[in-house]
Amino acid sequence: MTADTASDRRAFLERRRALGARRMDEIFADRYDEHWGHINETHEEFVKALIDMTPRGSTLLDAACGTGKYAPMILAAGRALIGIDRSAGMLGEAARKLPGMEVRQLSLERLAGTADLVATFDGLLCVDAMENVPPEDWPVVLTGFARVLKPGAPLYFTVEIPEDEDRIQAAQPSPPLVNGEVLWPDDHGGAYHYFPQLDQTSLWVSAAGFTLARLAEGDGYYHLLASLTS
Repeated sequence: MTADTASDRRAFLERRRALGARRMDEIFADRYDEHWGHINETHEEFVKALIDMTPRGSTLLDAACGTGKYAPMILAAGRALIGIDRSAGMLGEAARKLPGMEVRQLSLERLAGTADLVATFDGLLCVDAMENVPPEDWPVVLTGFARVLKPGAPLYFTVEIPEDEDRIQAAQPSPPLVNGEVLWPDDHGGAYHYFPQLDQTSLWVSAAGFTLARLAEGDGYYHLLASLTS
């Protein structure tokens, strides 16, 4: 990668991070639940599995919580919950629906730098969100997950499975995109997804200090349940 190419890539990533939050605020926040509020069977199964791996009365982190889609399940199970998201609009919806849920505006890649959250949580979920994380940020995000979890605590996250057309595009990227990335241009700056290979995901998970306990496929995603090495 040349210096100019690297500079173009950095500028692209900075724009994507800013656009990602703005798109959620301006396009999706007030209608997200109407279109995507349903909880799929596999997602529900894994959220329940995460809950069962934590003691009653413990505190979980919903990273990229959006409108708090999974919060009722967690709160009803007797767990406390804190939600973070980069979108103020999505957090506003979550706070409106769930006054008992603490929310905080924070992007996934900045989680590792939050000193007040170190070793705070008994479990963490990040559902249907990692597809918005570019490859450069994956190690940073997983390190942040490890930093805020207690030793031995469980992590549940999803990895989106590309459809056939997306798989073709992801394998033939044009700079500044890299392998695995897809960008759908539109009037709002374009929708972005990154589809990592499972073997690469496993390497990142291990490097961050997690042990993978379970992997399943369902509802358009890979579902990974891991625990932080004690």
